[in-house]
Amino acid sequence: MVRILVVEDDTDINNMTAEFLKGKGCGVEQAFSGTEGRLLWQMKEFDLLLLDLMLPGLSGEELIRQIRENSRIPVIVLTAKNALEDKVEVLGGGADDYLTKPFELEELWVRIQVQLRH
Repeated sequence: MVRILVVEDDTDINNMTAEFLKGKGCGVEQAFSGTEGRLLWQMKEFDLLLLDLMLPGLSGEELIRQIRENSRIPVIVLTAKNALEDKVEVLGGGADDYLTKPFELEELWVRIQVQLRH
């Protein structure tokens, strides 16, 4: 079973994404802040991370930097930030993919499958 950590402070988006992924047979853990996401990532093993950037506590960008110090886990960013500079900075900083909100769950699923193939 694929284990995914969803770090998203918007409760509706977090729950909708988690339910969709569970329906696809994934094991899902949910975090609602960057700090909570870091704690879960340190305590458990995951195959992939879905990460918002604008989070309470620890930002998504900072969490990516910390994760990249010792992990190659695929990170897909889900964010409202749609400026080219943001995309370049975050992908250059260690994210593996970048999807802007609003997003379609089926597209997210395909992007997850692509990351897991690698």
